Amino acid sequence: MELLKTVFGPVLGFTFAFVVFMTSLFGNYIITLLLPMITVFNRHRQWRELMDRAVTFWTVIPLFFLKFVFRIKVRVTGDEILYDKAAVVVMNHRTRLDWLYYWMVLWRMNPWLATTNKIALKQLLRHVPGVGFGMQVQQFIFLKRDLEVDLKRLTRAVEYYSDMNRPYQILMFPEGTDRTAFTLKRSSDFAKKNGLKELKNVLYPRSAGFLHLVKEMRRNDYLEYIYDVTIAYPKDIVQNETDMVLKGSLPSEVHYHIKRYHINEIPRNEEELNHWLHKVWYEKEERLEQFYAQKAKNKRQFNCDDGFVWLRDDFRQNGVVFYGLLFWVSMVCAYFYHFTFMPFVQCTLVFLILNYVYVYGRYGSMERLIYTLWEKTTKRVHVV
Repeated sequence: MELLKTVFGPVLGFTFAFVVFMTSLFGNYIITLLLPMITVFNRHRQWRELMDRAVTFWTVIPLFFLKFVFRIKVRVTGDEILYDKAAVVVMNHRTRLDWLYYWMVLWRMNPWLATTNKIALKQLLRHVPGVGFGMQVQQFIFLKRDLEVDLKRLTRAVEYYSDMNRPYQILMFPEGTDRTAFTLKRSSDFAKKNGLKELKNVLYPRSAGFLHLVKEMRRNDYLEYIYDVTIAYPKDIVQNETDMVLKGSLPSEVHYHIKRYHINEIPRNEEELNHWLHKVWYEKEERLEQFYAQKAKNKRQFNCDDGFVWLRDDFRQNGVVFYGLLFWVSMVCAYFYHFTFMPFVQCTLVFLILNYVYVYGRYGSMERLIYTLWEKTTKRVHVV
C-alpha cells in the first residue's frame, strides 16, 4: 500500500490540482457573464444568493476527490450547526488544510450550510490561480495581519453580510496560524512570559480579531450562536498544500467535535469575552489531550455523551457530488473542444481576460469591486 501511495500519490495530487484549476477557471468565466447584475442593475442581494449557490455547487469537485479518490473519512460529533442562524465558528488550526476538510463537515451535516459558510483567512490565498477568484466572489474575509487594516475589513464584511439578509456562519482561526514546532514554541514562550498554562495541542488564541468580530456582529444584530469546533487527526497529519499536490498525501481520517453556545451565554464585556475564549481553548486542549491519550490510533475519537454523531453522507448527497463532477468536467471539455474551431468561443477567452484586467486594474480584487458597488448603492463609505 505504501508503495502504491508513493508511485500514484503524485499523479493523484496533480490530477486533483489540475481538475480544480480548470473547472474553477471555467467557473470564473461564468461569473463574469453575470457581473452586470451588480455593475449595471444593482441587484446585490440577488447576486449574493446566486453566487453563494453557484460557487458552492463548484465545491463538489474538491469534495469528490477528498471523499472518493483520497478516501478521507470524516467523523463529526457534538452539536448541529444551524443553517438559518448567523454565527461565528472558531476552530483550532492544526494544519493549513483544516478549512478544506471542513467543507465535508458542512456537506454531511446539511448541504445548505455550504452556501452560508464564510471564512476569514490570510490575504495571500486570494491570489491562488482560479480558486482565489472564487474566494473573492464568495466575499471571504482576507486578513493582512495588520490589526488596524484587518479590524476595518471585519467591520466591512459584517455590515455587508448583514445587509445581504442572509445568515452566514463565519469561520475563523483565532490562533492566527497552524500548529507547527515553531509556532508551538512561540505559544509556549508567550505562556511563560504571561504566567499562563502551557498548551501542547493548541496555540494560544490571538483574541483581537475575534473580539472585534463578535462586537460588530452584535452591533448589527447579526449574531445568534458561537460554535467551538475542535479538529483532530487520529492517524496521519499532512501539514500543508505542497504535500497534497506534489505527493498526493492527505490524512486518512479527520475528526471534528462541535459545541454550540447561544449568544446570551456569551459575555458582553470585552475583557470577560477574552477570558471566555481562553476558557474555551483550555477545554479544547483537554479534549485533545484525552483524544491523543488513546495509544491505538484506530480507536481515537471524541467523547460524545450528549450530542449527535455524523458518520456518513446519504445517497442523495453523494448523488449531487457525482452529478456536479459530471457537469463541471463535461462543460470544461465541451468548452475546450469548441474553442479549437469556433471564433465565438475563442472570443470568450478574450472577454474573460478583459474582465480580469478591469477588475484587478481598477479595484485590485473582485471582493473590493463588490464592496465598492454595494457601498455606492447603500451610500456607505469605507476606507480599507
